[in-house]
Amino acid sequence: MKRIIKLRKYYPLLVASIVVTWCSFAYAQDEGEGGAIVSMWETIETGGIIGYTIILFSLVAAALIFEHFMSIRRKTLLPVEFIEKIEEQLNTKQYADAQEECENNKSFIAAVVSVGLGHIGSMFGFFDMQNAMQEVAEREVGRLYRKLEYLSFIAVSAPMLGLLGTVTGMIGAFDTISRTEGAAKPSQLAGDISEALITTCMGLIVAIPTTFFVSFFRNRIDAYVSEAESIVEKLMGRFRQQSGK
Repeated sequence: MKRIIKLRKYYPLLVASIVVTWCSFAYAQDEGEGGAIVSMWETIETGGIIGYTIILFSLVAAALIFEHFMSIRRKTLLPVEFIEKIEEQLNTKQYADAQEECENNKSFIAAVVSVGLGHIGSMFGFFDMQNAMQEVAEREVGRLYRKLEYLSFIAVSAPMLGLLGTVTGMIGAFDTISRTEGAAKPSQLAGDISEALITTCMGLIVAIPTTFFVSFFRNRIDAYVSEAESIVEKLMGRFRQQSGK
């Protein structure tokens, strides 16, 4: 948990580096035939439908990353005010009020504690309570991991789309050579070769930061789940002691 807190100061630097990378890619200019300046947006058009698809993937990835920053955080999964209130209610044995509070809260820890409180007085006591909480915790963790599947898909698919663009571009180049019976001029091959290189570059630009964020959010989930286990043990451990009496 301390490691995640320390990493927060690097978020602006990371976001800035991604923005700078995209901007440098977008505003870079090359001299075309006859010394004409070709803007990068015109170069992106060379990537064709595959290039536009990769750009669409980048926009979706940015939206998902923002959503994950909002949903996979302490305030959402382990709200401090809620934990303090539940602990106070359990200390005063207001179990019904505590369970109602859990049901009104949508956080990760609320779902786990709620099902545990629902098993107070069950046949096997804390054993039933512990099994029920573990089952809900596993389900909630699975739900959090599934949120990352879309981002993982983009991280894997973007370079593959870039590779597809490379293949189609090279096919076009060889087709040009074939049609000209080997007498193709460099200018006739430039478009297909540009498509091959540009799509590969775009795919990597999208995939590299997306892969980083997939790993980052997985580590963040693991850290919060580990902390939640300690909190639940502190809150619900009293019922183990009561069962042992």
